[in-house]
Amino acid sequence: ENGSLASIPNYEHRPQQLEMARAVQSALQSNSHLIVEAPTGVGKSLAYLIPAILHAVVNGRKAIVSTHTKNLQEQLLLKDTELARTLLPFKFTAALLKGRKNYLCTTRLSNALSHHKQLFDTEESRELDLLTEWAASTKDGDLESLPFPLSVTVRQQVCSEQGACSQQICGSECFFQRAKARARNADLIVMNHALFFTLLAKQPQREGFFFNNDFVIFDEAHKLEAVAGTGIGKNLSRFQVLYAVHRLFNPRTKKGLLSKLRKQSVRQPCIDAEEAINEFFDMIAEASRRLNTSSPTIRIRGPHLVANLADSPLQRLLDLIKELLNDSDSRLNKEELTIAQRLLWESQFLISEFLEQTDTALTYWVELTERGSNNVTLCSAPTDISTSVGPLLFRENTSVILTSATLAVGGTLDYIQRRLGATPADTLILDTPFNFRRQMRITIGADMPAPDAPDYERELPQGILSSIARSRGKALVLFTSAALMKRMANVLRQPLRNEGLQLLVQGIGPSRYELLQEFKRDIHSVLFGLDSFWMGIDVPGEALEHVIITRLPFAVPDHPLIEAKTEFITQQGGNAFFDFTLPEAVIKLRQGVGRLIRSTTDKGIITILDSRIVTKRYGQLFLRSLPSCPVEVVSSTGEVEEHEQYE
Repeated sequence: ENGSLASIPNYEHRPQQLEMARAVQSALQSNSHLIVEAPTGVGKSLAYLIPAILHAVVNGRKAIVSTHTKNLQEQLLLKDTELARTLLPFKFTAALLKGRKNYLCTTRLSNALSHHKQLFDTEESRELDLLTEWAASTKDGDLESLPFPLSVTVRQQVCSEQGACSQQICGSECFFQRAKARARNADLIVMNHALFFTLLAKQPQREGFFFNNDFVIFDEAHKLEAVAGTGIGKNLSRFQVLYAVHRLFNPRTKKGLLSKLRKQSVRQPCIDAEEAINEFFDMIAEASRRLNTSSPTIRIRGPHLVANLADSPLQRLLDLIKELLNDSDSRLNKEELTIAQRLLWESQFLISEFLEQTDTALTYWVELTERGSNNVTLCSAPTDISTSVGPLLFRENTSVILTSATLAVGGTLDYIQRRLGATPADTLILDTPFNFRRQMRITIGADMPAPDAPDYERELPQGILSSIARSRGKALVLFTSAALMKRMANVLRQPLRNEGLQLLVQGIGPSRYELLQEFKRDIHSVLFGLDSFWMGIDVPGEALEHVIITRLPFAVPDHPLIEAKTEFITQQGGNAFFDFTLPEAVIKLRQGVGRLIRSTTDKGIITILDSRIVTKRYGQLFLRSLPSCPVEVVSSTGEVEEHEQYE
């Protein structure tokens, strides 16, 4: 209470924050693993940053903090680490690291300028000129901060790429090499989950994760299983393979690295490869649709879905590149040819791996795009990351710390430990600093038909409308189906307008960020949102006083990876519903409910328009997992009955 943090304005001493900081400190000192549920308001960022920086600097170690969202990355770097500088008695360095394709490579920019006539059309050449001007003024070369749009063709030709961008080739001039140098020299590195697991898949056997003697803290750890599977898994699309071929020569635009070579014997392999690749992916799409005509995502349960028509044409291109690289008289850019060689080899390897399905620990599926695009993507990911990723993470002689506001199910962290293979980790569930019994109440629509009932959609608009009337707007309405959300928006837009309430709908009109800003500005607006609004948004104050959950967020088991996970649990003798589907829905519901109370002064209502929470036995697990507060069950006639949350 009398520490250095107490000197900052509006400081509130939170015992939970101190308890978490001490637990993190203890785990780091003992090289052990820790999982902490730290509810909103605890101040978990400082609770792990302070001990992490102290431990890194004093012991000469490297602290890696990984987050799921860009918003939290920016908060950590621009706000929390700067506050930490004012509190700690020594200097430290912090760096942000993104994937290499986010950075401009000055060597590749120079190469692109030298060969712009053979690589780009007139408009793309203009973009290249603008990019050159920007490169002279930018500090970090982060392509996300460009003040103008950049075409995919130009971006792919100037971003950092393995084979053409290295310390030996680029020196210290390249923005990616500078970013790597900052990370190597920093005490604290901030990155995202996707990059962490992509890098981990490439170097799983080294002593540390990425540096000797490093340790990692995962914030927003509730997203870890999904992101880890994607990062360790692989995918390859028609467009990716065609892009690799077109880097050499594009028959349509006559552009590419080989466009100056007039010999048909050089161009023809590119033309043949394009035809073979298109035929191969058309066959994949046709075979997939025969397996499932109703879904754009089709699980492939066995090897050799189609013949590998792409293998021989890709091999001929690889042989051609090898010849050109060995030709000492060739004026072709060897670094760019090396990139093309790697991309083509990876394409050949991934196609073969997908068709052979030699790794039984993976789930394989095909993704078909909606009408208007003929892209087809081959995908694979670990079915169970507890056995594939868990041992890589929770290894000896280092620390892995996981934290989030919502990790517990039914008051324990057993579920997250099982899913991640984190049984060696200690666990800690902190109390909330908020007084939920005073700040929040839960209302349940008792007479709402079950979501699978024929009259559910007919009754839902009135349920939403009467709920919104209780708070005069100021409501976030959360859906699990985009189609249902749009239908409800069409039905309710005019009735809400008649009440002087503006309706904002995700996916219709403005961006997610713009919708959120307008929702905060107009306190009598109503926001309809999907998955990304269930988590990671912060609307303190009177703009949000009501969160309406239209149905319990059970995942529909129509994605091949979800289907495979549930099958795997059943094969292991478990119950897929109680061991996976139900806990996942509980965590997501807790995320949605967590949008309401963001400070000690917030007050509001949670309305759940899904009667299963009181009519089904499993509903009690949902209620037990929510903050302790008054719960009332409201009938369609307006009768209110108090409900016991913890039976």
